[in-house]
Amino acid sequence: MIKSTVLATEEDDLTGLSGWMYTDLLLALVVVFLATITFVPNLDSTGGSGITSGDSIFSYSKTIDKPLNLLIEDQQIPDIPALIEGFKSQEGISPSAVVVYLQIVGSYNDRMELQSEAVARALSLSQILDQQFPELFQAAATTFSTTSTIPSNQVVVRIIFAERVLISNN
Repeated sequence: MIKSTVLATEEDDLTGLSGWMYTDLLLALVVVFLATITFVPNLDSTGGSGITSGDSIFSYSKTIDKPLNLLIEDQQIPDIPALIEGFKSQEGISPSAVVVYLQIVGSYNDRMELQSEAVARALSLSQILDQQFPELFQAAATTFSTTSTIPSNQVVVRIIFAERVLISNN
C-alpha cells in the first residue's frame, strides 16, 4: 500500500514587511513635509529685517567676491587682524564686514606622506587660529582641503568676508 502525503502549503508571512511599509510611509510624509514648508521673513518692529516707523527695511548679508589668501609656512602665524584690516581698506570693504568662510588647505608630499597628514596640518592650524583669534573667526564656517602642489610645510588659508546691507524705502 502506497502512502500519500499531502504537503501543506505555507502561506506568505507579511508581518516582516509591515515594519518596512511603516518606514516607507514615514519617509514619504517627511518628503511631502519638506516639499511644502515655506520660509516666512521675521517682520517685527525691533529693527533688523521688518517694518520700522512706517518704512520698510530689508537687510541681508552680501558675500564679498574677492577672498584674502594667506600662505602660512611652518605654522608661523602672521598678524592676521592687521592683514584683514589692510585687505578691507585696500579692497574697499566695509570695516564692519565679518569673516563668514574659512578654507584651510593643507599640503603634503605625495611621494613621502599620506594625504591624511595634510588634513592633520590644516586641522592643527585651525585650532591655533581659533585659540589666537577666537572673536575673529567665531562666525566663520570652516572647511578643510588638501593639495600636493605646494611644499608640505605650507598651509593656505582662504578668508571670505560678508557685509550687512540695509535697504529702505527712504
